[in-house]
Amino acid sequence: MIQISIKFVLLLIFLLTLILISIGLYLIFKRIREVKVNGKIESYVHDYEGDWHRFLIDGIPFNKYLIPRSREEIMGIEEIFATYLKNLSNESIQDKISEFSNRYLKDYYSVLLHSKSWSKRMNAMFRIEDFRISSLQKDCEKLGRKRISREEYFQLLKIYSLFNKKLFLQHMLVSTVPLSEYEYKKLLLNLTPELIDNLTDKIGDLPKTCRYSLIETMGLKRDIEYLPHLEVQLKQEDVEIRIRSLRAIYEIGVIINPETYLPFVKSPIWEERLMIAKLFQLLPLSYTLPHLQILLEDESWWVRSQAARTMMNDKNGRESLEEYIENSSDRYAIDMAYEALGKGQKP
Repeated sequence: MIQISIKFVLLLIFLLTLILISIGLYLIFKRIREVKVNGKIESYVHDYEGDWHRFLIDGIPFNKYLIPRSREEIMGIEEIFATYLKNLSNESIQDKISEFSNRYLKDYYSVLLHSKSWSKRMNAMFRIEDFRISSLQKDCEKLGRKRISREEYFQLLKIYSLFNKKLFLQHMLVSTVPLSEYEYKKLLLNLTPELIDNLTDKIGDLPKTCRYSLIETMGLKRDIEYLPHLEVQLKQEDVEIRIRSLRAIYEIGVIINPETYLPFVKSPIWEERLMIAKLFQLLPLSYTLPHLQILLEDESWWVRSQAARTMMNDKNGRESLEEYIENSSDRYAIDMAYEALGKGQKP
């Protein structure tokens, strides 16, 4: 019985050793293959980057010897294209890369797009977006009708925004996969002004998370054309939408209709009063002074502090604060005025 157990243990050790050796050989073989592939890619980039520069930058007519003949050459072209798009991209370069990719790389990425491997599908979609391979639009839409991951769905939305704006807007209105604010913002920041306009026209129909991100995006774009859309949002019942809209308007840095903002001076929401105290920096103190004095006496320390700083930002702010100190009886407001003036409280 003991002899049988020893034989079993020895057999098990032998099998485990064999497995470890096999895994080690596989990893060594894989590494050798990777080094070989990377060497071919580096060799291609070294040999042909000058020819691509002449085609993409100098305007030399395309030569057929640049057509890839292997996977490694395609990967080398990917590196070259990615470098140009990141560092030297302009419309002419993008058009040339797009035309070449639609003609000579389409089949390669089509195979990857239909692969069972998630990473290969994702790689194909990244390249379809970067190289503007519009000829694979239908293939992407077909993939979108299957059960896909969150990452694939997000990447498909970026592709739809390029090639099928109608389908993109449909997904924005009724998303099959709920996205986070961060994901929406990342998506919206890269949209064309035309698509942003289409979304702002339908802002009331968008999912709340998307609406929040769109409002923030309009602020980050700093385009005065978005002001009317944002001012409409100031009338919404959703407090978060109003606060974000005020913040976006502050980012744009322009107020066209001052009367629109005055009701927020006495808002029951302290964040709205804080934002209006910030926004008053965009208007002359001669207009905002009585409202800032109200905010200087606010129950919120943050609102009082911002009101005082806004007054100090005006050329007549110091004089106005000193005059306020002389005539006010609000101890907390006076303290804040002294703090803004850089003085200690009077004894």
